[in-house]
Amino acid sequence: MNCSSRSKRESNIELMRIVSMIFVLITHASYLTLDPPSQADISTSLFDSLMRSLCESFTKVCVNAFILISGWYGISGKIGRFLELVFQALFISISIYIVLRVLGLTPAMGVSEWLRILLFKHKGYWFVRAYIVLYLFAPVLNTFVENTERKLFRIFIVCFYIVQTIYGFYNYGGWYAGGYSPLSFMGLYLLSRYMRLYPNRYTQYNKSIDILIYIVISVFTAVCSLALTYLTGKGGTVLFLYASPLMVLSSVYFFLFFTKLSFYSRFVNWVAASCFAVYLVHTLPFIYHPYYADIVRHWFDVETRYFFVLNTSKLIVLYFVLSVLFDKIRVCAWRNALGMISLLYKRTNKLER
Repeated sequence: MNCSSRSKRESNIELMRIVSMIFVLITHASYLTLDPPSQADISTSLFDSLMRSLCESFTKVCVNAFILISGWYGISGKIGRFLELVFQALFISISIYIVLRVLGLTPAMGVSEWLRILLFKHKGYWFVRAYIVLYLFAPVLNTFVENTERKLFRIFIVCFYIVQTIYGFYNYGGWYAGGYSPLSFMGLYLLSRYMRLYPNRYTQYNKSIDILIYIVISVFTAVCSLALTYLTGKGGTVLFLYASPLMVLSSVYFFLFFTKLSFYSRFVNWVAASCFAVYLVHTLPFIYHPYYADIVRHWFDVETRYFFVLNTSKLIVLYFVLSVLFDKIRVCAWRNALGMISLLYKRTNKLER
């Protein structure tokens, strides 16, 4: 397989990375920043509540979709790729803090706060921590996949999601943490590996059927969430957990739709290569609340819904564009670092000879 043909086939997935990252920004501006619709909200403004619920339902597939990509292609476990991920997270968090500090836009951090940043222990970087664990376990998962027959693999996947539904969805305070955990990531990784290796009639629908299933499930989830909130006064957001069976199924067909697209775009690939930086930038503790969530919350409270949507959309585009462009500096820094290491290695070898 030559590099050119591979790139052409993969622009569809690169597009999904971009869409999913935009969805991350939207969902973080939705229920994470704003309170979910209450019983009173549903009673007084059903349309507004439904629109907000639909927004959450359609965009919450974002995280699961990213893990499905990893499972589709498989994680090779290369140390270089792992180090690049760590470098990207550290470069962005430290450099942005320095810029904001120089401009006087953020207070000085103490030792404990620095440790939380350097170890990815702050709340916003939960995905980085979980993905690092998935990355480290990938060789074990790959060995399981390579040495397990199809029937046993299928039984394992079914059992896994039965257990996750019981302990990660119905009782979402447990080890699955509602899907915010490496354990849920491993399940998605194996599910995607199974779909790639053993396609069946449920994964081989026409792409129009895939997107229709995604839409139907998303609408159903949004309506059920509002109904549950209206009838019980609480619990409506549980349907939007990453471990929710509805959310997993919706994510699968959202993902499968993009696997069946076929096109090549150098620009799409260029943007997608840096889109993870969007997550890394806006979830930083000294960015998220003062320069994202608080702004969105203010617009929601004081603006009409039209201007709220318009302003929030502009903010999302701004964050996406600036984050991608900023990450290109990181790409140059990483390449220069690799070049220097390679040069030092060659000189060391010459001296030894």
